[in-house]
Amino acid sequence: MAAASPALTALRVTVDLPATTLGDAVIRLAEAANVTIGMTDPALAHLPTRRLRGHMRIDQALGRLLQGLPAKADRIDATGWRIVAAPPDRAIARPAGSEARTGTVPGEIDIIVTGSKTGTRFDRYAGTASVLSGADLTLGEEGQGSDALVQRLPVFASTHLGSGRNKLFIRGVADSSFNGPSQAVVGEYLGDVRLNYNAPDPDISLYDVRSVEVIEGPQGTLYGVGTLGGVVRIVPEPVDMTASEVKIGLDWETTAHAADGYDAVALVNLPIVPSVLGLRALAFKTLEGGYIDDVGRGLTNVNRTHKSGGRATIEFRPDAWRVQLGLVMQNIDSADGQYATRGLAPLTRSTRVAQPFDNDYLLTHLTVARDWGATSFLSAGAFVRQRANSRFDFTPIGAATPRIFDQANHIDLFTNETRLSRLDSSGRGWVVGASILYDKEKLTRAIGTPAAPTRILGLSNSVTEGALFGEAGHQIFPDVVATAGARLEYAHLVGEPLDRAARVGQPRRDEMAVLPSLSVSWQVGPQWMLFARYQEGLRPGGLSVTPSASGPPTVERFHGDSLSSIEGGVKMLPDASTRLRAAVTFSYSHWEDIQADLVDKRGLPYTANIGTGRIWGAETSVEWRPVSNLSLIAALFANKSDLTYAEPGMTFSVNQEIPNVAHFGASGRAHYRRSVGGPWQIDLDASGRYTGHSRLGTKPNLYIQQGNYVQSNVSARFGTPRWGLSLQLDNLLDQHGSTFALGNPFSVTSGQQLVPQRPRTIRFGVDARF
Repeated sequence: MAAASPALTALRVTVDLPATTLGDAVIRLAEAANVTIGMTDPALAHLPTRRLRGHMRIDQALGRLLQGLPAKADRIDATGWRIVAAPPDRAIARPAGSEARTGTVPGEIDIIVTGSKTGTRFDRYAGTASVLSGADLTLGEEGQGSDALVQRLPVFASTHLGSGRNKLFIRGVADSSFNGPSQAVVGEYLGDVRLNYNAPDPDISLYDVRSVEVIEGPQGTLYGVGTLGGVVRIVPEPVDMTASEVKIGLDWETTAHAADGYDAVALVNLPIVPSVLGLRALAFKTLEGGYIDDVGRGLTNVNRTHKSGGRATIEFRPDAWRVQLGLVMQNIDSADGQYATRGLAPLTRSTRVAQPFDNDYLLTHLTVARDWGATSFLSAGAFVRQRANSRFDFTPIGAATPRIFDQANHIDLFTNETRLSRLDSSGRGWVVGASILYDKEKLTRAIGTPAAPTRILGLSNSVTEGALFGEAGHQIFPDVVATAGARLEYAHLVGEPLDRAARVGQPRRDEMAVLPSLSVSWQVGPQWMLFARYQEGLRPGGLSVTPSASGPPTVERFHGDSLSSIEGGVKMLPDASTRLRAAVTFSYSHWEDIQADLVDKRGLPYTANIGTGRIWGAETSVEWRPVSNLSLIAALFANKSDLTYAEPGMTFSVNQEIPNVAHFGASGRAHYRRSVGGPWQIDLDASGRYTGHSRLGTKPNLYIQQGNYVQSNVSARFGTPRWGLSLQLDNLLDQHGSTFALGNPFSVTSGQQLVPQRPRTIRFGVDARF
C-alpha cells in the first residue's frame, strides 16, 4: 500500500479519516500525505480505527491512529513507514459496533466525552456519562429512536404515550406524565444544535449515527436552561470528503397478535470536490404495525404508526475552515393511542372515536468551525419548526354522541451558540462562549363533536434568552484535576391568552440567574479514579390555563424551578490483565418549585408549581471482557424521591414520591463476535432490562402503579463489513407488562388504563454498503 514521492515528513498535512479499518485508514493517509506506508501482517488490516481529523505531522497521525491498537509504526526512511504487530498496552482495540459507558465500556480504547466541550477522556471525566456507538444499534433500534436508549440504560426513562409525544427523564428527575407548556427536563441535541425546548421528545431516528451521549445530572453551566436531568447528544456520522459511498438497509418485522411492519433506509455520501465540498444524505421510512384492538369500534390493530423523513448535510472546507449546512425532516403519524384497558382481553380497549396523533418536525442548521492546534472555534445556529397535534376521546359515560378533545402545539425555535475552547483529554481544557435562544409556542384547544369542535381558551408563550458561560480545568496536584465554571443566564418571558379574553397575572417577566459548576477528579494509581461534582440547572416559568373552583378557567403564571445536584463516585479503569471496568456513583438532588403538567377533574391539562422535592440516586455498572471478542455488561440503578413541601392548594401529601421513575432498574448484555474466515464474521447479542415499580402522578387520583416488567432481546448478524443478514427477536418472553399507565387523560383516573409492551416481534434484515 503506497503513494510515494519525495516529501518532508516534518511538514504538516490535513488529515480527515473516518472510523474504518486500519488497512483502509493507512491507504487514505498515505495518499493524503504522499508517503509510503506498508503492512506485513494481513490480520492488522481488519482492526477498527477511530475517526482522525486535524492538521499534523505524519508521525503524529500514525501515533494517534494506532493508539490502543496492538500495532506500532516503524520508520523506514524519510517518506516510508511499516505497520507491524506489537503487544497491546493498557488500551485495547475496541471492536466496531461496541457500546461504551463510564463503567461499562466493552472496548477499552480511550473514549472522549465530546459533550464536555473540552474533549475530556472518560477516565478523567468527573461525572457520569454513557456513550452508545451507532454501529452497535440494529436497524430496528435505529428506527425506534429514543426507545433504544431506554432499553439499554437503566438510568434513562420515558413516558410511553407514543413516538413523538413522550417525555424523557434521566436519573430520577421527572416532573409529570402529561405534556404541557413546561420546558423539558432533558436537553436534546443533534451534534451541537438543540432539537427542542418546551416540546415532547421529537424522537429523532438514529440512522447513520456515530454515537449517542447521555450525560447525567443538571448541565446548566454548559448547556443552559432545560437540562435539569441531563443531556442527550446524537452525534451524526460526518461527511466523508474523500470517498463516495451508498448504504441501504431493509428490515421486515412480524409481531405476535399484531400487524406487520418494516424499516427502510438509504444513504449516499458524495465528495463533490474532494477534500473541499461534500454531501451526505439519507432518507427513511418506518411502519410499526398496530397491536391494540378496540372492541368499542370493532377494529383491530388500531395503533399503527408511520414515521418517515431524512437528513442532509453539505460540508464546505475553504482552507482551514469548516462550514456545514444541514437539514432534518421527520414526520410521525399515529393512527390511534397505544393503551389498553384492564378487565378486557389483553391488548384491548373500548372507545367511541379514534385518537390520532401527528408530529411534523423540521430543523435547519448552520455550523462554522476552525481549529488552531488544540484551540477550537465553533458557532452553531439552528431553526426548528415543530407541529404536534393530538386528539382524545372526551365522551362522557352513557352519552349518545361522541365528543373529542383536540390540542395543537405549534412551536418555532431559534438557537445559536458560539464558543472558543481549548481541548485537553486530561480534563485541563477550557471553554468560553455565548448563546441566544428564542422560542414561541402557540397552544390551541377545542372540545365538541368530531365534526365541529369548539375552540376553548388557549395560550401563547414566548421566551428570549441570552447567556455567557465558561468552564476551565486546572491540575492542582499531579493526579488531581479541578474544574470550575459558571453561566450567567437572562430570560425575558411573554405570555398571552388565545381565542378569548382572560385575566393574566404577570404577562411579562424577566428572570436572571447564575448557574455554577465545580468538579474534582483524583487519579489514584493506574486503575482507580475518584470524582465529585456539583452542578445546577433551571427552567424559566410561563403561562398555563388553570382550573378555577368558582368559575371558568383562568390564565395563571407558573414560576421557574431549579435543581442543584451533588454526585460522587469511584471508577475502576481497565488494564491489559484485568479487562475489567466498573463504576459506582451516588447522587443527591434538591428540586425547588417543581413545575408539573397536571390534569384537572375533567381531565384537561394545565401546569403549576407543586412544591419542593429531593432525589437520592445510586448506580453501578460493570463490564468484563474475558476474551477480546466477548463483552459482558451489567448495570443497576436505584432511586428514592419524595416531596418535602407541597404548594397551597395541592391535594397530595408531603413524602409522596416524584412520579414516573422506577425505584429500581437493571440491565444486562452479552455481545460475542467471531470471525469465520476472511472478512466474514458473526455477531451475537443478547440483552435484558428490568424496570421496577413507579407511580403515574402525585395527586391521589393519579397515584396509580405502573412498571414492574422485563424487556428481553436477542439478535444475530452474519456477513462482512460491506453486507450482512440479520435476525432479531424483541420481547422474547412476549410479556404484556404495563410500561405506562396513561393513554387518555380524561379516563385515566379510573385506574384501568395501561400501556402494554409491544408483543414478541421478529425482524429479518439485510444491509449493504457500496
